[in-house]
Amino acid sequence: MNYLEWADEYLEDARRVLEVIEKKKAHLNEPKLTADTRKQLNDVIIAYRCIYRELLSTAEHLRRRAGGSGYEA
Repeated sequence: MNYLEWADEYLEDARRVLEVIEKKKAHLNEPKLTADTRKQLNDVIIAYRCIYRELLSTAEHLRRRAGGSGYEA
């Protein structure tokens, strides 16, 4: 596998993680959530955001390694 293909796989994973983040954020609008559940959900969203940023960073690194510049997220 070349670096560009590898980077594209990381970007696809990042897109999937972003979809999960959006779904979790939508749950925050539910009026019946307790404060504890809301905090737990926010903690999960924060963790997913860290994963998302790592995936983007790795994809960018791989593209640079391949000689490409930038990426599309």
